[in-house]
Amino acid sequence: MGQITKDKSILLDKLISDCITFRLELKEALEYIGREYTYGFISERTYFRRRKKLMSDKTRDSWFSYFCRIGFVQLHMKLMQDLERQYDDTMHQLFVEEKTKTHRDEGLILKLKKEHREIAMMLGELSAGIPVISGIKAKLDKYKNGENASGADHYFNESNPFYKHGSPT
Repeated sequence: MGQITKDKSILLDKLISDCITFRLELKEALEYIGREYTYGFISERTYFRRRKKLMSDKTRDSWFSYFCRIGFVQLHMKLMQDLERQYDDTMHQLFVEEKTKTHRDEGLILKLKKEHREIAMMLGELSAGIPVISGIKAKLDKYKNGENASGADHYFNESNPFYKHGSPT
């Protein structure tokens, strides 16, 4: 196939990643890539080489690192916004129902109040999770970059009082 540009390579990796996700057989994968990859077909060798790279620990760790830094924050923000919209909508429905005193549906009002409490609790739980996650990240950063950079090695050395005779207890 020869040299390909960075954009073409990224697209090809995305298509192969789709094949992995959907567990396509080789024939199905090559057919899918040939149809979606506007730059032509790829060989089996290219497919397997890129597939192996995408499934490697290094690539997986890179994705995990990205998700932990950015993806989680984006997902958390989306969940918070969705819950806030639900909260606002429930409050609006409750207000409209309370305002119409002539035709008041007590069952609906109770249901809306219950839903309001549940959404408020979920928002509270998500909000409380942020400091906890920040604390865990700070501890991990401390061990990764700080004076305790040896991390888990601390638990498997003789200075640890619980470590005896060359094996952890």
